[in-house]
Amino acid sequence: MTDLSRGANAPLPARRVTASVSCAVPVDVSALLVGPDLRVRKDSDLVFFNAPEAPGVRWADGGGRQRLDLDLDAVPADAHAVLIAVSVSGTSSFGAMPPPQVRLTGADGATLAVFAVDGLGPEKAIIGLEVYRRDHRWKVRAVGQGYAGGLAELVEAHGVEVDDPGDPGDPAEPADATGAAGTGAPEPAMASAPAGPAVGAPPPPQPPPPRQEMPQPAQAASAAPPGNEVGYLERCWLVWEDASRSLASFRASTEHALNLRNEEIAGRAPRGRFDQLMAAADQRLRADAGQLRDELARVEPQVTAEVAPFDAPSWLTWQPREDLAEGMLLGRLSTAELPDLRVPLVLRLPWRRGVWLSQGTMPGDSAAYAWSLVTRFLAAVPPGLVGLEVIDAAGLSGAGWLHGFDPTVSARLLGGGVATGPAAAERLRRLLDLVDLRRVGGGQDGELPSGLAEGPPVRLAVILDAGAALDGEDAHHLLRLVEDGPLVGVPVLMVETDTPAAETVRAIRVRQSCNNLPSSEGTIADSWVGTDWTLIPDVLPDAGDGSRAPALFAHVLGVHARALASSD
Repeated sequence: MTDLSRGANAPLPARRVTASVSCAVPVDVSALLVGPDLRVRKDSDLVFFNAPEAPGVRWADGGGRQRLDLDLDAVPADAHAVLIAVSVSGTSSFGAMPPPQVRLTGADGATLAVFAVDGLGPEKAIIGLEVYRRDHRWKVRAVGQGYAGGLAELVEAHGVEVDDPGDPGDPAEPADATGAAGTGAPEPAMASAPAGPAVGAPPPPQPPPPRQEMPQPAQAASAAPPGNEVGYLERCWLVWEDASRSLASFRASTEHALNLRNEEIAGRAPRGRFDQLMAAADQRLRADAGQLRDELARVEPQVTAEVAPFDAPSWLTWQPREDLAEGMLLGRLSTAELPDLRVPLVLRLPWRRGVWLSQGTMPGDSAAYAWSLVTRFLAAVPPGLVGLEVIDAAGLSGAGWLHGFDPTVSARLLGGGVATGPAAAERLRRLLDLVDLRRVGGGQDGELPSGLAEGPPVRLAVILDAGAALDGEDAHHLLRLVEDGPLVGVPVLMVETDTPAAETVRAIRVRQSCNNLPSSEGTIADSWVGTDWTLIPDVLPDAGDGSRAPALFAHVLGVHARALASSD
């Protein structure tokens, strides 16, 4: 692997490469095919989510992590270079976050070159890498040129005519990720009320939790590259889609066979056809399920800890990452017709939306799941990138054990511990100040709002007893934090522990802005064909009811703290 500094170049040994970006906040990745003057030959030389393909370059979104697949042999002879562009939406800027890393990998997944684009300020778009021809060979150069005017300014500087900003096709103003233009694909989001009632098993003896929609990541199937170029997150989503479609086909065949059986019973059709159709449908379903099980079985032994079950061997050898992981495991999906198939549900990183955990079947289920997800989140990021801001206004969620950590760890990684009572409202307001500062391009060079403790640039806000919080006087602050925080490095985890969330307009809006998850076994429906799947959350074995520190959480937190101390 070659670590590039600004202006440095290196030869490319491969002709098929993939460009991707690791960043603390969601980014869009684009490409420009340019001539020797670094200007496009025509507007179609811009490759992005709304125009995903040009000769030799293809944009793809693997479950939400954008990438560019380059076939350098197919790049036109009059194209001198392919420029890899990275941009943020809204009012965010690269100076308010850790340096993004632009990476080139080969077909075997090995990293060929990586460039950490540091020294940025108000820039909202950058040229990260230039993949260019030199003496009939291909090389890569670290550029790092920034544009405060965003993607529109960048592409105009390279000869692209940008439409009016109101035009939905304008690359400078992509619509929200849930819209038609968006950042290319709806994130793998668990849709919430009122479009589909939120999942969360109510206390017995009420009926099972209502189903919940999960939108498909757009173009996941069509954009998937062959073989081992498919990342694990994308592979899991493709397996889920294939399984859902196979199950829908089986159910349709079964319904047709049952209608035919009625004809047989009535004597209007010869007997035997029903049995033949049912046997054929069952055989197809079993064959499809076996193929999908084998596909997962081939790759799961090699996955890293953050996407592996807590009882997997990879957790025994876990070490802090040097870059941001692709995603994190939420649990396993199953359905009655496919009893031997367990599909991993993986949420991509960084979060584009908040996450809402509904109350579970038993008291403490949601808190236990919350600390399990926090453990995974910390395991999926490099030390120094993320700290926790835990808020429990009522102080009844049993998180007081956070104050038992070493004062240095508490100050640097835990925001001083769980905030309760008046301190909870104050912590929430300070986090909102940070969000507002970053939205206007501030928060650079460690700049923090007055009263917010120093800490890593990304602050994971864990809001315990979310139902009670939404009933309080700071509910409007929570809504703003959930809607605006994730896109500027303040992801939010809302945990419905003690008080059920009321069906108020504000609570519904908060849940609409979140990925909704059941904290006990609950039902989720895919968005391809609407098949119901049962999600079994993956929870730490010693999480209990969330009133004590899970051993693995304490271990991961300690490793982060020691890594930070060694770098001081």
